Amino acid sequence: MKIRILKTIEGAKEAEGLSVMIDAFRAFSLECYLFAAGARRIYPVKDLEEARAAADAHPGCILVGEEGDAKAEGCLYGDSPWQTGAGRVAGKCYDGKPDIFTEDNILDGLAVGPEGPFYPRRHKGFDGTPGCAAVPGLFAGKDIIHLTGTASSGILAAEAAGADEIIAAGLVNAEAAAKYALIRNPQSLSLVALGKGGLENAKEDTLCAKYIESLLTGETIMGEDVLPKIFRTRIFTSDKIQLIADALLTDDGKEFFNPDPEWQEVYPREDFFLCTACDLFDFIIRIKRDEKGILYAEPASVSM
Repeated sequence: MKIRILKTIEGAKEAEGLSVMIDAFRAFSLECYLFAAGARRIYPVKDLEEARAAADAHPGCILVGEEGDAKAEGCLYGDSPWQTGAGRVAGKCYDGKPDIFTEDNILDGLAVGPEGPFYPRRHKGFDGTPGCAAVPGLFAGKDIIHLTGTASSGILAAEAAGADEIIAAGLVNAEAAAKYALIRNPQSLSLVALGKGGLENAKEDTLCAKYIESLLTGETIMGEDVLPKIFRTRIFTSDKIQLIADALLTDDGKEFFNPDPEWQEVYPREDFFLCTACDLFDFIIRIKRDEKGILYAEPASVSM
């Protein structure tokens, strides 16, 4: 199996074989939570015009997504797993509290964190409460229209490049993506880290790609384009993925900790912890087209 890590939309244009599209903050993480909350299908669209057309074609669907840094017009929710209430899904519940911050904590000799030092999470932040935090059963059996410009553009680019099969993942289901790749055993595997706006490197996406590669090959995880700044000279094995993901709150994850109330309406701090709950789900997101040629996503369980 030839494995390549590609970055941004430009990288997606070179995708081949089995192609894993990665958008950890937040598009594909949100979709995992929505599927776990019972959604039937998710139709990814790249702009508001497409979203409206898709909604007309699917009566009773739910619109979610954002344009720019705000919930898109006509959408019930933005791109936030926390705001949709999907933090409470599949017998799990995020308790809404960040990991413990204390003044005396030292992480490998370093005091880190936008709000001071922090403890690496000791659990995944779920307490076992069933149901959906926003409206119980809201997404069960529903079709979702998801306005997500970067993710949709990446999928279309990989499709145009001739990728044999396209799936999607984030940190929350990265191990499932690796297992799926082992089962499929393609000649070529493209791990596409879509990045910020599809234009530049995002460490969370590149980390996810490197983690999947590490699970498949045993390669170590290293590099300034992958690791948070506090770990930039370190070398990690795949079993340290949760520690690395947690430390993203000192780097590319800082945006979730801006205390401005209006900012928190779009990027709530809870989303950071939901999107970095590594390997929470045991399914991949399969990208397909229906009988009318319309692009959609559905979950596919992975077992070995």
